[in-house]
Amino acid sequence: MKQIVCFLILYNMVFFISADELRKAEVKSKQALESQNISDAKPKQETDLVDGLILNRAMTRVGHRFYREFVSAYRDIGGISSHSGLSIVERATARSGSKVTILHNRKPIYITVVSPASRNIDEQAAAAASRVNQTLRQNKKQASWAQFLDPDLAPDEF
Repeated sequence: MKQIVCFLILYNMVFFISADELRKAEVKSKQALESQNISDAKPKQETDLVDGLILNRAMTRVGHRFYREFVSAYRDIGGISSHSGLSIVERATARSGSKVTILHNRKPIYITVVSPASRNIDEQAAAAASRVNQTLRQNKKQASWAQFLDPDLAPDEF
């Protein structure tokens, strides 16, 4: 069996690597890359999403400012981070500014209109943050109550 020795010069230092060691390192790096999930496909389960993630889907300067202020206010008030993802979606309109919708699990939970001439974008974002936090807490409570309101859990009738 013929062995090939590679010379690796890195930062003026010489390293000797055999072909077997080089193959083993290559196999390890391939396995590490294959184990990472880099697919853009929808997750199979909602629990595969990152908790606490707030996505920015704004298009204009006003929308980006609303997003920054919303995230800042949401973190400042100690908003729950166990949600399965919020999205801030902006639809720019020529007449009334921008329509900003906050989605939770792709369902709208807060809608507001932000005008570029308005000076109260920060207050609107803070109000949105507190309302969204309140809505998420309420949804969490209702989800925990739902298990007791299930008609299948009713007592047996004799």
